[in-house]
Amino acid sequence: MEDYAQASGEVPLIYPVPMVFRGQLDRQVALLSVKDRSASLAIGHDWVAAWDLGGRLYSLWKAGRLHRRGLNGRMVRKWRDDGRSGPADGGSRRVQTGRDEADAIVQEAAGAMRAAVESIAREPFAWTTKDGQRPDAAAVAVAGRCARFDAAASRADAETFSRVFRPVGILPPDQYLSIVLQATEGCSFGTCTFCDLYRDGYRVKSAAEFARHAEAVRDYLGDSARLRSRSIFLGAANALAVPMSRLVEFLEAAAAVFGRPVPPVHAFVDGFTGARKSAGDYAVLRAAGLRRVYVGLESGHDPLLEFVRKPASRDLVVQAVRAIKDGGVAVGVIVMIGLGGTRFAAGHVEDTVAAVNAMALGPDDLLFFSDLVEVPGTAYPGRAAAADVGALDAGDRQRQLEAIRAGLSFPGQRPHLARYDVEEFVY
Repeated sequence: MEDYAQASGEVPLIYPVPMVFRGQLDRQVALLSVKDRSASLAIGHDWVAAWDLGGRLYSLWKAGRLHRRGLNGRMVRKWRDDGRSGPADGGSRRVQTGRDEADAIVQEAAGAMRAAVESIAREPFAWTTKDGQRPDAAAVAVAGRCARFDAAASRADAETFSRVFRPVGILPPDQYLSIVLQATEGCSFGTCTFCDLYRDGYRVKSAAEFARHAEAVRDYLGDSARLRSRSIFLGAANALAVPMSRLVEFLEAAAAVFGRPVPPVHAFVDGFTGARKSAGDYAVLRAAGLRRVYVGLESGHDPLLEFVRKPASRDLVVQAVRAIKDGGVAVGVIVMIGLGGTRFAAGHVEDTVAAVNAMALGPDDLLFFSDLVEVPGTAYPGRAAAADVGALDAGDRQRQLEAIRAGLSFPGQRPHLARYDVEEFVY
């Protein structure tokens, strides 16, 4: 089957400003919005669906529930106890939906957009912008593409995704809408006891293989790339462990496929590997397009890092972060809340504060706080039970987060601080 983005119609125009057409569906006010990166349809006060310009459904907000679909076909349903969708705290809940529920959501969105397209065809004068403009051919083409993305198209598209990508294990929250290019497969260490994402070995692609992969990603995304063109994420778990000469080849290939200057490139690195590259190395990578590197500190407490088998000490992580920043590249540092439970709690707070304070983070940097998720089948739950590591409840974790934040100090304007809920991730 052809890629959905190639089979679903003519390439739509890019609007310099959003076009919002007001009409009626099911006796309710409806708003069809077409932008330069996405399209949406709102019906009444509690139903809004959004698609990228490739016609792939991205989200549906309905009656206080946010359903977010990934390119891989997986869907997360998110809600709050008070009925509002919102950030991953203060009563927020989320669950990975089953395939049948995901199909139903995609089908509902496609049906609503199809009804809008049919209404425009029947009564074109009934849909207008505030200044009286009616939907033109480009707007109708975009809406028609979205209307054709039904459950069957979604499943077929997910199968195509699986031929282009290896599983995308995790991304930082600010990169959920990036273009992922997989330079490596698996993790170069794979020892962390709390992680189940990369257990199938580690492999680095050749420069030629990566270039073919980048072309396949470009062709698969089609116009969907417009929603994701603000950044490229160089995967997978530890892509910057690759030797410098190969990394430069990867970045050059990305620029050749996605244009020069290449969209800002982001990537993960572990503290051990990150410290083996110099500030000069990172400056070279910056010149080639690298803009932010994410480092999983998890904790600044060395006994806890050893307990969870992280491949770096606190000092190595700090050294890596300082080298990255000295090379002119921003960082995203990840701290884990609840790791090590009651046994390591005091040391975790004290030494994590010391580590972050030694990094000299600034306004271009990010500091994420991620709750520990004990995944069945990983080594951490068993090791924690054997070592009598008592888990922290929600209140304990909140107090630990507040204690760490209270101890932080920065040399100037502080970095952006945010929560990181790994269970919300879909790509």
